Amino acid sequence: MPQEPHGEGVPESAPLPDFASSSSPTGLPDFGEDHGPATLGEPSERARHRTRLTMIAVIGGSVVILLVLALILSQTVFRSVLEDPDPSAYSTGPRSAEGQSEYVPDPEDPDIAPPPPIFTQAPTTECTVPQNTTPPQPSGAGKVRGGGLEYTSPEGWGDGWAVHSLPYLTELAADGRRVEGSWYSVVNLGRVTFPEDEGGYPGLEAAAVAIFQCYATTSGVVSHFGEHPEVTDYRSEVMTVDGTAAWIVQATYHFEDPEVLDTSSASIVTSIVVETPNGPSALASDVAADQPEHVQNLEDII
Repeated sequence: MPQEPHGEGVPESAPLPDFASSSSPTGLPDFGEDHGPATLGEPSERARHRTRLTMIAVIGGSVVILLVLALILSQTVFRSVLEDPDPSAYSTGPRSAEGQSEYVPDPEDPDIAPPPPIFTQAPTTECTVPQNTTPPQPSGAGKVRGGGLEYTSPEGWGDGWAVHSLPYLTELAADGRRVEGSWYSVVNLGRVTFPEDEGGYPGLEAAAVAIFQCYATTSGVVSHFGEHPEVTDYRSEVMTVDGTAAWIVQATYHFEDPEVLDTSSASIVTSIVVETPNGPSALASDVAADQPEHVQNLEDII
């Protein structure tokens, strides 16, 4: 059907409703006008009391556990530390005003303690050289005999060393091995003789000390040792020689001038007094300490 054109005779259509002018508009409800934010309820006094009791119980239990652990440790670890000190520890000195303790070295430490006086002091005897000494008894081939002692000359020895006199020794005999130039390693043997005006024979130890001190300070060795050589590896103690009671005094003397020789700068000085059947006899020697063969030769002789 064809659409008729608009004209005056066409009735007007009804207008759309105007919701904006309505006095009671319809739409989503506004809850914000009637309700505030939700709030949780406050805990009751009973709940607070129960919480406090729980916390007190937990803390109390922790304290009890710590006390038990402390008691166990005090009876085991701490006690062992306090009651078992290191036997090698040495007490320190009193604390200073600054709170620091003073270090007290161990006097027995050989790296700190100086040598005993017998190795560094001047001889404590007269170093008397006996007059009109008798010659030693003949010895076999390759052997050296002096007083009541005898040894076999080590290989490499026999350089024609001759000994004429030494303090407190008679019936002397010796052998030597050349070190360098006129410097020799030498081992002397002889019978011990102390004059009556010095009290006579003083016994093994005193005789060994006297012979050692006199030998270590003779002009022949001091010319190389110097006046104040360093002394190491010292000992003075009882020993036996072929089952016979003896006393040894021994030390290593380091030359003050280490360049006085090219091949050696130290000597081992040894004195041994032995109670032989016919009276005390002694060994007196010095050998190059830095010549291993010479040192071994001395050990073989002793």
